Amino acid sequence: MARVGSRLTLSVAIAAIFMVCGCEGQPAKARGGNTALMLIGYQGDYLAANGRLPVAQDQVAPMIEATDAMVDAARKNAVGVFYVSDEASPFALVSNHYRNQATPRLWAGSQLDESANVFAGPNFAKHHRDAFSNSALEPWLNEQNVGRLIVGGAYVERSVLASVTTALRLGYKVTVVSDAVAGASDEWRDHALKSLKDAGAEIETSQQVASELKPNATLGLIGPLTGAWWLVPSPPKEEPK
Repeated sequence: MARVGSRLTLSVAIAAIFMVCGCEGQPAKARGGNTALMLIGYQGDYLAANGRLPVAQDQVAPMIEATDAMVDAARKNAVGVFYVSDEASPFALVSNHYRNQATPRLWAGSQLDESANVFAGPNFAKHHRDAFSNSALEPWLNEQNVGRLIVGGAYVERSVLASVTTALRLGYKVTVVSDAVAGASDEWRDHALKSLKDAGAEIETSQQVASELKPNATLGLIGPLTGAWWLVPSPPKEEPK
């Protein structure tokens, strides 16, 4: 009976996320043909064993290994990488209580965890589960001519699910990397991946993503304000004389 109740709670929770994200209306056409790697919630409070809201710890090392492999492949192919992090307001008393005071603004637990490669691109802070709740994200993706998102991250059943659901509704093609996500448990992770597949996301391993990743056809806007500086190819090195 307990197991049935747990599965029912899991199903209801994920269904509620779909309702909150809002799946109504026709999806918009994706804005461009470029690909970008979106990495969500790579923060100390989620990844560290002593964090305020840690994911299942046996999932962290494989997640980081898969993420680093994808970041390396993205760099080799001049594909953009960006991060999305939670930034809890000290005044959100109710939500902070249920999140065990995780990721408070400017505290150590809210910082990107350097056990993963977190220096490949810009970071977008958010105050809600959905990455697109940051109003700067969608215009920035438009500037970068992005139409496909490759997604990894912590709490696949929360922020990843909410963000991917919105991305699909907005018309982006989305690939979720199965070994680059982590959840509260194996059951939560696996159920969320199934829900994402049912919603229209492609589910691939990091090995599949790295092997099929190709350079973007065009570069987005270049400059420090766009966060696209890492897309600029390095100048050729002079041969020693």
